[in-house]
Amino acid sequence: MKRTCLLFSLVLFTACVHAQNIGYQFTVRIHGVSDTTVMLGHHYGDKQYVIDTVKIDHNGQAIFTGPTMLKGGLYLCVMPSLKNKYFEFIVSGREHDFILETDTSDFSGHMKVTGSLENKLFFEDLVYITAKRKEMNAIKDKMNGLDPASEEFIKLKEEMKTVNDGVEAERSAIVKKYPQLFYSVFLHALTDIKIPDAPINPDGTKDSTFAYHYVRQHYFDNINFTDERLLRTNIVDTKVRKYLKDYVPKIPDSIQAGVDFVIGKSRIDSAVFQYVTVMLLNEYASSKVMGFDAVYVYIVDKYYKGGQAFWLDDVELYKIMAQAEKLRPTLIGKQAPQLILQDTAGNDIPLYSLQSKYTVLIFWDVDCGHCKKEMPKIEALYPELKQMGGEVYAAYSQEEWDKWKKWLNEKKYPWVNAGNMKLKSDFQTRYNIDQTPIILILDKNKKIIAKRIAADQIMEFLHHQPEAGG
Repeated sequence: MKRTCLLFSLVLFTACVHAQNIGYQFTVRIHGVSDTTVMLGHHYGDKQYVIDTVKIDHNGQAIFTGPTMLKGGLYLCVMPSLKNKYFEFIVSGREHDFILETDTSDFSGHMKVTGSLENKLFFEDLVYITAKRKEMNAIKDKMNGLDPASEEFIKLKEEMKTVNDGVEAERSAIVKKYPQLFYSVFLHALTDIKIPDAPINPDGTKDSTFAYHYVRQHYFDNINFTDERLLRTNIVDTKVRKYLKDYVPKIPDSIQAGVDFVIGKSRIDSAVFQYVTVMLLNEYASSKVMGFDAVYVYIVDKYYKGGQAFWLDDVELYKIMAQAEKLRPTLIGKQAPQLILQDTAGNDIPLYSLQSKYTVLIFWDVDCGHCKKEMPKIEALYPELKQMGGEVYAAYSQEEWDKWKKWLNEKKYPWVNAGNMKLKSDFQTRYNIDQTPIILILDKNKKIIAKRIAADQIMEFLHHQPEAGG
């Protein structure tokens, strides 16, 4: 089982609890720790949060208690005095009083559980998996340096399969015997789906794409989206990210369809729907991949504008929608907003007046350190760009005209240089200029075909265009 590392800087916040009258008391006894504090935390997606800190007495005993039951999930007992070492345990939301006793030499291996079937099975499984992992590592060591076609290598590979099949059978037995337990839900969610044999094509060959398409449709079959306790593990987060990374083509239209597929699965539970929708919005809000900002705008338009984001107040919703509107005018495939700036003599130079096959539009500043590195690179590639039918429109982003003119007089850039000398353009807003330099590439119709790329990437991108050689 994959373990998520707890960061040293744990965030303290108020625990979310069920509105019910039955509380909880979890007693922890740790031999080798005394007269200090321990913290109670839980996973939530790819992060971990601390919800309580209690004293541990001279006998190594600490009691986590509260008036209402904690929401279920994978929790952590963290020991700051041991450099934040921790062990995980199960809170099902149904077992209200149990004891976990262990020592610092081997938290899981020496764990004794009283009053919790969930945790008894959990720690027995951890011990079992640890032993099987050692078997696997020993087999891998024997395989090192062997010819993959050799009889010994093939035999060892079969041994690995036998070990893996045994683990799958053991966990399947737990799920089948204890279907009512959260740990069974957890194990089932960890289990990869079984791919049936591919159908046979009319020519007698197997469909080579069957497995890929089957997984795309059935990837989440083992995830119980009605059980929000899975949010307090890293399973949902990990599965969603892996699905979008490995099974969805890296183009905005395909990703948008993938987003709809995932969010559609999550709708069955409001808490899971909220988590998945927010996670995906944040993922594409911060993506550095060119064009993926279109996915952010798509999510805002479909899931936030229509009032589905019930967890947001009007102010928070407005901020998210406003960010989408900033991005919208310069999405890949959009017509570049008209830009009418002036040369050093004050003459208008409309962006659309350039009759070029490609236009490299760059927003820059004389005092920008990064611009000073990028502009010489553009100058070096400019002859090749011109030969391809391209042109550069360099838009000065500030209003220090003397400094700008002095700079241009010294550098003598050979392309179109323009600034907002008449102060009539709102290009900072229309192009979302939040930094410099920003480089966009436009086609002959001034449609945006690339954005926010580095100077080093300009020619590589253009050489991959369908008409680059024309």
